[in-house]
Amino acid sequence: MAPASSSSSSMRLLLLCLLGFCVAVSHQQSTDPCGPARVAVASLVPFDSTSFRCTAVWKQEDFVLRYKNTGPSVWSFILSAPDKGSYVAVGFSGKGAMVGSSAVVGWASNGRGTVKQYYLGGKSPDECTANKGLLKLVKNKAVVVSHSGRLYLAFQLSTDYPQPHLIYAVGPDGNLPSRNSLQLPVHRNMASRSFNYTAGMASNAGGSGDGTFPMERKHGLLGMMGWGVLMPIGMMTARYFRQLDPCWFYSHMAIQVAGFAVGITAIVLGFGLNEDGLKNVNVHKALGIAILAMSSLQVMAILARPDKTSKVRRFWNWYHHNIGRAAILLAIGNVFLGLSIAQEVSAYVVSYGVFVAVWVVAVAAFEIKRFCADDD
Repeated sequence: MAPASSSSSSMRLLLLCLLGFCVAVSHQQSTDPCGPARVAVASLVPFDSTSFRCTAVWKQEDFVLRYKNTGPSVWSFILSAPDKGSYVAVGFSGKGAMVGSSAVVGWASNGRGTVKQYYLGGKSPDECTANKGLLKLVKNKAVVVSHSGRLYLAFQLSTDYPQPHLIYAVGPDGNLPSRNSLQLPVHRNMASRSFNYTAGMASNAGGSGDGTFPMERKHGLLGMMGWGVLMPIGMMTARYFRQLDPCWFYSHMAIQVAGFAVGITAIVLGFGLNEDGLKNVNVHKALGIAILAMSSLQVMAILARPDKTSKVRRFWNWYHHNIGRAAILLAIGNVFLGLSIAQEVSAYVVSYGVFVAVWVVAVAAFEIKRFCADDD
């Protein structure tokens, strides 16, 4: 009996190993890692999917998003997720709210894939209307494919730049929309993420979501601090604190040189950023170069600063003051333009807006004080 028992145990062990091997293979096949390889269903997607950016956008449900600006006002997307006999959806929203947004929904049944746009007018199934929505789907460029345990939802949007918040949803396992009414069952899980198309990063509330700090945000914050904060403050020290001679001069010099150095760092980072599909980037870049040129002239002007008794001193003053004011006004405008291009979270826009408002009020108060002092 002992040999039989041993043989039986060996068979059980072999079966368990084989079962474990099969589970491992199945799990491996159901994953979709981002990498240099083409998407598994590239030949079944109705557009070229090479060189797409790829990122895990919803790790809890293993959602992977590939995307690219593939033409003038055309953005292509491939969303992959585990195929559990349910629908998968990705919506586009201006502020991250589900209600009022539009979504692309896909599912597969009996080897047949279905892709529909839905307008999410409310939170109940009756308020999610099929074949309605604000998204401009490119005709005949939407498909859903089931492959190796995953769904691949591919589609193209006709837009200059997609909305900055993506909404993901997955339906209940084994429960698909009705073939006749196309009504969506209540989702099993959903998530809303702000998405930076330039950096390829998703976040819940403006963070990077994976512990990194995107280069685009470094560029923006350095540019804001150098050109948009330090330069205006440096101007105030020179214009309104001359009674503190010579402290005002050295303070003015130190602040402006620091702002110039920080600003140059921001520009260097900016030239290395991905600009695909971004509107007004050329305007933003041109303004940045103009600000750099003006600031460089200001730095060089210090080397050619004439003596106070010189006859040309008043012309130098006119040049130095007006070029500086123009650079500051352009810098403030360019900071807001950059925030708009990056579609940054409102906290950055509001924070800088508050600084500019306080700076304008302070300048107005100091100018009134100077005017009253001159009258006296």
